[in-house]
Amino acid sequence: MRKSTFAALGAACSLMLTPAAHAQTCWAGETLAAVKLRQLDVMLMVSALRCRTGADNFQADYERFLNANRTALSGANNVILADLSVKLGRAGAFNELDKMSVSIANHYGQAGDMSCHDLRQIASDLADTRLPGALIDAADAMVSDDVVETACSVRVASRR
Repeated sequence: MRKSTFAALGAACSLMLTPAAHAQTCWAGETLAAVKLRQLDVMLMVSALRCRTGADNFQADYERFLNANRTALSGANNVILADLSVKLGRAGAFNELDKMSVSIANHYGQAGDMSCHDLRQIASDLADTRLPGALIDAADAMVSDDVVETACSVRVASRR
């Protein structure tokens, strides 16, 4: 990744450091990583839409990101669905993933901590990089634990 991406990820990380205790009790291991990837994808998608009228329109960069990482993002969705299916059945899992995605989109639909310029650079770099683990590293740095917790809360509330 470029130096500017590392700077943007560093800024994002410093803005989003919060305790992850609750998130780790709700999502664990492979599923936690998958939830973070899902959230990274939704964050970039919603931000690309939000930023489309400005100088840093990055919808084309987001599309390249999506095309370059489709397999990993699809795999993450499958991991989440498998986890949810155990508790809610297949149909319930799809409904829950949809609710979770809407919750995440609502969170990131408002102007976030990162500028459109920084998000554009990150989307572009993640579309271009072939470094193993770059996508996971970006998700870890950019996805705040409070959003992970919110996604968890949606799941827990629906099981009652």
